Amino acid sequence: MNNIHSLDGQSGIVVADAGCILQTLQEYTAERGYLLPLDIGSKGSCQIGGNVATNAGGCYFNRFGGLHGTVCGMEVVLPQGQVIKLNLEGSDNIEGYGGCHRKDNTGYDLKHLFIGAEGTLGVITKVAMACPRLPNSKNVALLICESYAAVLEVLAAAKEELGEVLSAMELMDWSTLSLVQQHMSNKEEFMILNEILRFEGSQNQAPLYLLVETQGSNAEHDLSKMDSFQTRLFESSIISNGYIATDSKRIGSFWNIRESCNPSVALDGYVYKYDVSVPIEDYMEVAAEVKECLSSKASFPLAKVCVWGHLADGNAHVNVVTPGLFDKDEAFASYVDEAVYGSVLKRKGSISAEHGIGQSKRDILKRVKDKSALDVMVQLKAMFDPRGIMNPGKVLLSEGKSATSFDS
Repeated sequence: MNNIHSLDGQSGIVVADAGCILQTLQEYTAERGYLLPLDIGSKGSCQIGGNVATNAGGCYFNRFGGLHGTVCGMEVVLPQGQVIKLNLEGSDNIEGYGGCHRKDNTGYDLKHLFIGAEGTLGVITKVAMACPRLPNSKNVALLICESYAAVLEVLAAAKEELGEVLSAMELMDWSTLSLVQQHMSNKEEFMILNEILRFEGSQNQAPLYLLVETQGSNAEHDLSKMDSFQTRLFESSIISNGYIATDSKRIGSFWNIRESCNPSVALDGYVYKYDVSVPIEDYMEVAAEVKECLSSKASFPLAKVCVWGHLADGNAHVNVVTPGLFDKDEAFASYVDEAVYGSVLKRKGSISAEHGIGQSKRDILKRVKDKSALDVMVQLKAMFDPRGIMNPGKVLLSEGKSATSFDS
């Protein structure tokens, strides 16, 4: 279940088994001149079927959109054992059916029911995904901002100056990068971090760090746009410092710093993880409120709040780590849950930006979704899986409970 079956040289549609490792699929498409439009930190171990089942987002969401836009077809096994092929080559009900196409407006687009369903409606066994051409040029800037107001100015300038070549904008706070530096084993990347972390920021605000990437088809044109962008930021004193990477090695170093956030924080202690989305102007407000809540929690006075994520689409990874303590404290977890989710919901945000509901967020779903919408979700679950055997207890229901209402 981990084979890559084909890559259409004209449409760029790749077809692979659900068990294919994401990084393997990235390398396969890159060797053939295409870019898989999904990239996440766990790419070396996660599987494309799981990515689709949880509707993974990643750093290229702002450029290429989510999986609802890039997944063209799939094969799914339903609870009764029936195999259905949704806009995928091999459908046997129509003679001469030609395969997977970007556009197929023939009735209900059922594949969307399984994207993000977390295996509760059926098991995804094959995936077809549309890939753009591999860019001819790539540039990455690592920028230092003294305040979040400056970050918003950088974002506005990036949309104006970089426009169509802007592919990613990642934010990291000082607490996170200091832990990355502490646990960084790569000497070159340690030196990069050592240089950028020497900037102290103002007395009242720790600096924030932005990784900005462009992808395009003309190296000279794209580099000129990046230079113009960074010059504007310097001349307007929007950023305190900045670094540009144009060669693949240094670009890889910059991205490895970003992708080291999660494992570095985990090396410091137990991490209470939250993947949320909020209005961009409120991106850092959730973390600020959580810090305020923790300041009055005497049992964990040393707990740190670390924030990083996909700034351009409002997706923040809020992590609360307890240094030196590696076991979960259930009472503290409940306290932090309410602090984070309460702050997110107050801002009309989402309690899950890209990693689904599982069972830990199931009860909170009632505070997010309209009851009529939840009832329809329950009805769909009951229709597809009347015996409740597909990933029981996840998203909507507990094992063994009737699928008659969300409150069951």
